[in-house]
Amino acid sequence: MKHTILTLLKLGLAGLLIWFVVNQIETQDRLQVPINSEAATHETVYGEFQGDWRAKTWVFLADDGTEYSSDNFGHEILLPGFFTAMRSLEIRWYLLGVSLWGGLLLFAALRWRMLLTAAGVPVSYAQSFRLTIIGYFFNNVMLGSTGGDLVRAVMVTRSVEKNRMRAAISVIVDRLIGLFALMVIAGTVLSLFWASHRISEVHGLRMVTGAVYALLFCAVLGSAVYLSRRARKRLGVDWVLSKLPAQGLIQKLDDAVTLYRDHTGTVVKALLLSIPLQVCGILSFWAIGVALGSSLTLMEDFVIFPVVQTVSALPLAPAGWGVGETLFGTFFRSFGSSFTLGVAVSVLFRLTSQVGYGLIGGLIWATSKERRQGISMQEKKS
Repeated sequence: MKHTILTLLKLGLAGLLIWFVVNQIETQDRLQVPINSEAATHETVYGEFQGDWRAKTWVFLADDGTEYSSDNFGHEILLPGFFTAMRSLEIRWYLLGVSLWGGLLLFAALRWRMLLTAAGVPVSYAQSFRLTIIGYFFNNVMLGSTGGDLVRAVMVTRSVEKNRMRAAISVIVDRLIGLFALMVIAGTVLSLFWASHRISEVHGLRMVTGAVYALLFCAVLGSAVYLSRRARKRLGVDWVLSKLPAQGLIQKLDDAVTLYRDHTGTVVKALLLSIPLQVCGILSFWAIGVALGSSLTLMEDFVIFPVVQTVSALPLAPAGWGVGETLFGTFFRSFGSSFTLGVAVSVLFRLTSQVGYGLIGGLIWATSKERRQGISMQEKKS
């Protein structure tokens, strides 16, 4: 009963976020024109762009019949509506974004295989990649953008005869290393913003910076304490664990996590591999943004993407829908673009990375031995 209520609350939250996003989206094209020679203030004109709004020479037909063009202005702000942005997709940039996300999946499968091998669960790279992309299929129907990890953990444990708990925990360790790498990248770029004094130019960026640094500090400190034998003894971590119920399961979980302190080389390699992996993801998002006409710089996307992806990983909504759109739209507006364009980039990016590659994973799942054997919903929840 509690599980049902919690699920309904999360679905309700997702519905509210989607409602908020839909109400923030501008479906009609807009043009902000300067009302004085200094271009300090603008007035918004509603209408429709004639042809490609991103071309050097553009024409905008206002609702009152007035025609504006690039020949008449020098400080205008072009704000396409949601559907105009989608129609103006530049295929070559979009295909680059698609290819870069495919590169991310190749790196992700390699990283997970390294962690599985360290845990005493030898699998082939082909098996690791197959389960990784099947996980993407289930990401589309489960809460959070990482819900498919549960299915991935179940499937890998069914494919081995020993060290099953270690195999399942490797999925969690794999995800945590990836999120940590994302935050490291965001923290590094935010430091550059701070050094260049741009931190105060963007609304809310100081708060985001503080949250990223705090998360990194807690992650480093928490990992050091939990994995250090000396710290665990001094702080009584083992004593606390011994007082928890289900001691057999707790001990297996603890053993599966702490085994990685004896494989620090593998963990470091996995972390280093996560850097090009996450860079592929950020570049994929940036390229899809360029395909839709986003004016955000690559440096700005290196801040936006890691933060939004980290929050979207929380099990708040199916596949993170609603959460990501709200955050991407808000970030785009804060960096001088529009909420609508941020949502358009987010939607197309998700349809590409999650739904598109997820459909490939679904086809692989449909013909897999795991599906023929059957994975019950109870197994997925356990």
